[in-house]
Order: sequence, then C-alpha cells, then structure tokens
Amino acid sequence: MSQLKVSTMKSIYDVLDNNIFSVDDFVIEFPNTGSVLAKIKFAHNNDYYFHITEAQKARGVAATIAAYSDSVRVPATVECPGDYKRVEENRFESFDFCINRIQRWCENIRSDLKTKIPIYKDIDDLKRQFEQHINEHIQNPDEQISDEEVQKINEKFDALYAEFVKLSVEHKITQGLLNEIKRDFDIIKGDATQYSKGMWANLAKNRIVQVIKKVAGSPESRKLMFEGAKRLLGLD
Repeated sequence: MSQLKVSTMKSIYDVLDNNIFSVDDFVIEFPNTGSVLAKIKFAHNNDYYFHITEAQKARGVAATIAAYSDSVRVPATVECPGDYKRVEENRFESFDFCINRIQRWCENIRSDLKTKIPIYKDIDDLKRQFEQHINEHIQNPDEQISDEEVQKINEKFDALYAEFVKLSVEHKITQGLLNEIKRDFDIIKGDATQYSKGMWANLAKNRIVQVIKKVAGSPESRKLMFEGAKRLLGLD
C-alpha cells in the first residue's frame, strides 16, 4: 500500500494530464516503504524523472532549534531536468508545493526535448493547428457524433492503419509498434461513440500526438503519421 493518501495520488495523476503531456506519457510508482513517496519517469526517455521524497529540513539562520535535528523532515522533490541544473532538489513546507512543481518539470522536459529532438517542435506546431481547427470548426462541441460521422471516422483511421500495415510488411516498423498503433486507433474510434464532438476531438488529438511520438524513430512512419493526422482531423 502506498504511503500517500489516495487524494494525493489522484492530484499527481491530474497534474500530469496537462496541456504539455498526458498521463500516458509517464510511468508512475508509489513505493510503500522508504523516503521516496512517488516516482515518476517520462515513458519516452528514462533519463527524465521526478521524485517526491522526504528530506532533512534545510538549516539556516532563521531555522528553529528543532530544524537542526535529523528527525525533522520536510517534503522535497528531486527533478531531472531541473530549472537550471540537470538534477535539482527542492525542499518545501507542504506536499502541495511538490505536486505543483510537476507542471514546471514537464515544461523543462519539453524545453529539453525541443533542443535535442526537432520533431517535438513539429509536434507542438501540429497540436496548435489541431486546437485552432477544433475551436473554429466544431460549432456544437456538446453535440453527439452521428452514426454517419462515426462511420467516416472509422474509415479514415482504417485507411491510415492499412498504410502502417504496408510499412510493417516492408519491415520499416516492427509488429509490436503496429500492434500499439492499432490499439490506439481502436481507442480513438471507440471514443467516437461515447463522447461529444468537442470531447472526442480533444481526446483524439492527444492520442494522435502519442502515436506520433511512438513512431518518431522511423522516418517513413513519422511522415505518414504527420500527413495522416492532418487528414484525420480535417486539416488537409
């Protein structure tokens, strides 16, 4: 059983589901013993991690006598990447401050990735196009998707999946990656029957971006997914 309360764990999941990444972009652990209370790893690069832990309270001129004791521990974070250093440790007065740091850590990951991997700038541009298209073209976001529209959505995703099957036959992507793409496409298609137009479009946008990240290592599949994504959400 985790050392953290259920409400605290939920807050961590909620803050990870932000406008930069989704919770699916992370691997999260809640150890049941030890000083580390939460471990978060970026699923696409294990070099990026965020720990919520307990550390000895910092000593200083304004500290009380009790603060000098090793037994006085405060919430802390260990973040990679940090704001200024590769790895930074921060101490806080409450766990709320630790959880609030997650958003900043996500921003630091995004900044680091954009510096190292140009594709992440392209993904940001595509997301902005998606969001602009959704805002401009979905006039009734609370309206349910019609059966005819669901059929068209299924046809578009099936056609794009068939293109990925061809890449798999040509050994340009692995069978494992093809299976993941099918799973993601099936989720998007299934969501079309469950959610309103606005909600579906936003969920589909996030899921499509996840697929683009997964196929980023293959130039052929990356190009196919970028072009296909625009057709899927009506940008082309």
